[in-house]
Amino acid sequence: MNNNQVIEWAPFRLKDGVTDAELLAASDAMQATFLQGQKGFIKRNLVRGTDGQWADVVYWASHVDASAAMPNAMENPACLKYFELLQGVDHDHPEVGVLHLDVMKTYE
Repeated sequence: MNNNQVIEWAPFRLKDGVTDAELLAASDAMQATFLQGQKGFIKRNLVRGTDGQWADVVYWASHVDASAAMPNAMENPACLKYFELLQGVDHDHPEVGVLHLDVMKTYE
């Protein structure tokens, strides 16, 4: 049973000189002023590996909701500030490197 949920997998690394504290503050602002108000948003995890790799893992109600959020993000000041801290984000094509994956089964 998949309930049509979608996971957005957005891996990234921080730009040189950006601290974890700066990223977390920007992440909190993006969450509060943008993601929580998006149609179909379920939850988000910000994760970090031991090698400096980070990822946003965002749960959406559908592909339509996940796809609709990206252009909205590019108009939100908190999102733009967050994206400025990340290496390699193409502000003309922020969806590059982001995967939308269908939830096929959930185990809890």
